[in-house]
Amino acid sequence: MVIQKKINEWRVTDEFDNHRVDYWLKKKVSYISYPIVCKLIRKGVLRVNGKRTKNSSILKTGDLIKFSRKVFANEEKDNAIKYNSRFANFVKGLVIFKDHYSIILNKPSGLAVQGGTKINLNIDMLLDSLKFKLPDRPKLVHRLDKQTSGILILARTLKAASYFGDLFRKRLIEKKYLAIVFGKPRYKYGKILISLKDEEKDKESITFYKCLETKKNLSLLLVKPVTGRKHQIRKHLFMIGNPIHGDTKFKNNAEEKKLKVSNFFLHAYSVSYNDENGFFKDFFAPLPEHFDFLLRSNNFTRSLINKNIDFKDLQNYKLIG
Repeated sequence: MVIQKKINEWRVTDEFDNHRVDYWLKKKVSYISYPIVCKLIRKGVLRVNGKRTKNSSILKTGDLIKFSRKVFANEEKDNAIKYNSRFANFVKGLVIFKDHYSIILNKPSGLAVQGGTKINLNIDMLLDSLKFKLPDRPKLVHRLDKQTSGILILARTLKAASYFGDLFRKRLIEKKYLAIVFGKPRYKYGKILISLKDEEKDKESITFYKCLETKKNLSLLLVKPVTGRKHQIRKHLFMIGNPIHGDTKFKNNAEEKKLKVSNFFLHAYSVSYNDENGFFKDFFAPLPEHFDFLLRSNNFTRSLINKNIDFKDLQNYKLIG
């Protein structure tokens, strides 16, 4: 990282009103990786209205953002260029849909969305390969855990990123996951209402699930998170006694802890929403091979994957809390 002494400043515009500082940085200074962004904030290089700030601080229209030094992430950019060149065809092969506003990826398990400790390759550093003749690299609008596979939405313009951000905040995007879990859930149709910590506060967390089929000691669930807390699905299923097969963090009993599994069985299967022009969009991500193989090897009725994927009569789901 090269730093030159020069003050840079910006005024926060309406499109970033009531957004977090780190969100503004990811959109306006996207050439700097998120870990470096956090380091600059921690060291006080970035200030808001002359004061030190935090990643989670909320901005208001007219706020003055300043860097006390001009920051160029040359090393980061060089690495990104190297990775983009090497993995360009790979990441393009993940695209299942694109238009002028968005790109839909089917992310494989094991590929991180953003950088972090011991992460050498991630979606964020490959975004330059997904410009598809537009001048700007697409923007991340949500995240998936590294081990979770499936649908990841990218916005191709700043306006689209703001639109998707609005949809997520207002819970107007429906996400459905498929999970293979240990055991048979107590109820076939369940509503998990158990608060989870988010930024050190207990916050209401809601997850609906439908048990599609059970074979031996495994169940195939269709899962719909309403809120979006960190690791919400993994935590909720663990807390009701049905941890996800392959989860190395949330496990129940000694037998599961001894089990050595290299694959993780949570897949972001579908996403639906109304786009900027009011058209309904509904996307499905094919299952990864390891997921499909486990279903076949345990004699699950695989046709269930393409049926009964709607959540209706939610008021009749059994409350678990």
